Amino acid sequence: MAQHEHKPITAMSVKMIAVIKQDKDGGVHGELDSKFFKEPFAFTSLVRMIEMMEATFDTKGFPEKQMLPRSFDSAKKRFRKHELDLHAHAEGLANALNEPNPDGKTCSFEILVRFRKNAEWQGNILWVEKGVTKEFKSIVEMVKLIDTALSE
Repeated sequence: MAQHEHKPITAMSVKMIAVIKQDKDGGVHGELDSKFFKEPFAFTSLVRMIEMMEATFDTKGFPEKQMLPRSFDSAKKRFRKHELDLHAHAEGLANALNEPNPDGKTCSFEILVRFRKNAEWQGNILWVEKGVTKEFKSIVEMVKLIDTALSE
């Protein structure tokens, strides 16, 4: 009988790639890709991107969550709703991502979340175009790093 090789999920295996476009009015959208996705997920805000990442981490059980979030509805319901929202916008956003963005900015990031402690994420983010890596100790800090890249 053949034995199946069990590969543990590690921090490096949950690395995600985010291509983020900022419009001239400051709105952001983009695509999130990972080896766990069959195809990239389109998102319409950084909140949607973070929710998709969180749902993926929860599904894979890594990085392990140490605290349960509080919510008015169930996580499964939220994940399914956002998955439907993302698929509804995917075609239009895919076209938009391939078009030039003359009035805005496009940045790519490799995001590696190593831990989810104290209801926060800790890891590092690589701004691909500049080749600069920064550590973050919270989701807010990660979002601020993305914002500074888009503002440059």
